[in-house]
Amino acid sequence: MSAPTIRIESLHLYPLKSGSAIDVLSARVEPEGLAGDRTMMVTDLSGECLTSREFPALLTLRCLIDGDEIILMGPEARPYVFSRMALRQTANWAARVWGDEVAVLDAGDPAADWLSRFLGHSCRLVLKGPQTYRPLAFKPGHAVSFADTAPLLLMGKSSLDDLNEYLETPAEMACFRPNVVVSRTLPFDEDSWGSIRIGGVEFDVAGGCDRCVVTTLDPQSGEARTDREPLATLAKRRRGEDGKPYFGQFLIPRQSGRIFGGDAVEILSRKEPVRLRPPPDTKRARRFAKQEAARRSGPIPLICTGIVSETADMRSFRFKAEDGAAIDHLPGQFITLQLEIGGVPVRRSYTISSSPSRPHHIAASVKRVRGGRVSNWLHDNLKVGDRLLGLGPHGRFHLAAAGEKHSLLMVSAGSGITPMIAMLRYVADLDLPHDVVFHHSARSTEDLPFTEELLLLKRQMGDRLKLSWNLTSPGVTSIDGPSSPSYKGRLNEIMLADICPDIRDRVTFCCGPDGFRQAARAMHRELAPDATYLEESFGSDPAATVEEEVLPYRVNFRKSGIVAEGKSPETLLDIARAMNIPVHADCEAGICGTCRCRVVSGDWILAANCADPERTALSGEEKQEGYVLACSTRPIGNLVVDL
Repeated sequence: MSAPTIRIESLHLYPLKSGSAIDVLSARVEPEGLAGDRTMMVTDLSGECLTSREFPALLTLRCLIDGDEIILMGPEARPYVFSRMALRQTANWAARVWGDEVAVLDAGDPAADWLSRFLGHSCRLVLKGPQTYRPLAFKPGHAVSFADTAPLLLMGKSSLDDLNEYLETPAEMACFRPNVVVSRTLPFDEDSWGSIRIGGVEFDVAGGCDRCVVTTLDPQSGEARTDREPLATLAKRRRGEDGKPYFGQFLIPRQSGRIFGGDAVEILSRKEPVRLRPPPDTKRARRFAKQEAARRSGPIPLICTGIVSETADMRSFRFKAEDGAAIDHLPGQFITLQLEIGGVPVRRSYTISSSPSRPHHIAASVKRVRGGRVSNWLHDNLKVGDRLLGLGPHGRFHLAAAGEKHSLLMVSAGSGITPMIAMLRYVADLDLPHDVVFHHSARSTEDLPFTEELLLLKRQMGDRLKLSWNLTSPGVTSIDGPSSPSYKGRLNEIMLADICPDIRDRVTFCCGPDGFRQAARAMHRELAPDATYLEESFGSDPAATVEEEVLPYRVNFRKSGIVAEGKSPETLLDIARAMNIPVHADCEAGICGTCRCRVVSGDWILAANCADPERTALSGEEKQEGYVLACSTRPIGNLVVDL
């Protein structure tokens, strides 16, 4: 049976760059793109292109072309009409599109006044004119309109259907602003197309489109989705090796011609698609992605169903959801508990030590900390039957972060053992093919949690689990066994090499106090500089107050158009909330990453109570691009932030 013919399902024009779409039945293909597509744009007074990234209201602008007339329409605004022919008598002036300087025609002061009132920002409207030429950066000799990157963008309907399987609230095709939508393909088959023919027009399929925050804006209202979808899921499932999330393919016309809705699409050649980082592609992880999106809408009511003493100063608190629903998570993730202590709301994040293979309850194993406000309250006050709220689960430190690699080294100290025991329980419960070397550092045998269970897991997994400990207090009793040795003294490079001779061939997970992680990181750098190393703080429970230097600040919240000034140790999250700027934040300890935002310019420092000074919730690329965690970032002096 032959495969169904691939066809154009819909065609879309965007006369105004960043404006709303016009659906058409047919379009003329020109070298720079579809005729009439992205031939107008809004600029600031210096000629710099303004987009919906900074001004989401642009998405609500409709631009119609009726013969010689151009009509601008927006919500609650009287339409504005002007003549395109009259503009041809005006002189060209320079505008800039992503660094490209192009000659354009200015639409005049009345159009500028109308748009400035609509956006609440001084701006100009410019049009493509006879002298306008913008070279196509990645293909010399070709040109492009005012589009971001390429003449046309193609997307597959089945690809969007596949993405929506992972979203609690489906995304519209309009979020991605394609020119050509095709149907009757396999999901993401277009990624491997090298060249195609539509009607009598041939196109080179030039590569994947890397997506940005515009995809999170409602195409009708311009309002941003609070769950940052569909970009958040694209970043997990469609992230290239360069760190960018890809969705859709750019097209470059080989000749001019006309295409119609319903035209057949013929694949002339294929190419190697962009290499993607492997996603967590199990059914359980897929279900988790949907539940995670749902959980972001609010906290989970929890009931404490059990308390177990693991050591003299560590207890496991077991919870179930009040509605009885399963609480799904990835092994190694954490949950943020919302409490009220002395009438003051507080939040603390703790690793889920139970396995997601037993999803009808979760357990948080909490170590009592000297001066720890929340950990001590839990130990002294929480009882079976008590109710509290949880946010999440969240976190990037989990078993799926190892990708396809099954040889692992787990190194922990203190309550850093909690994500490790969750991962080991999960591997054993599902009989996964992982080979694990697990090592834990403690003061004495009395401070070793889960020892009996670890020995049981060792018997269950056999040669696939190697256990060892090091005990730091002098005169401690050895717990050497035939296959589970203990070492005396602090973990050092010689000890680590003896524990795991094949460390270069393993993905290393490390969790524990700051000093332990810093030392372990340095050892790993010496022993296995090219091997994957993943780490996370063990869950902060700082003292109630930490003295911080009072410094003046002036924060420009660029997207909101608000400037805040003050002189106190406030974080970006504190300041944004005081100015009624919505910022989604769960853990408020610098761990979960939900409050990430981009600093455009200016200086900042980490707040003293930041649980994770390494900011492991942010990728290396995000840090290079200026992303910070609002809950643990203090502005210094003048700061501009994309909020």
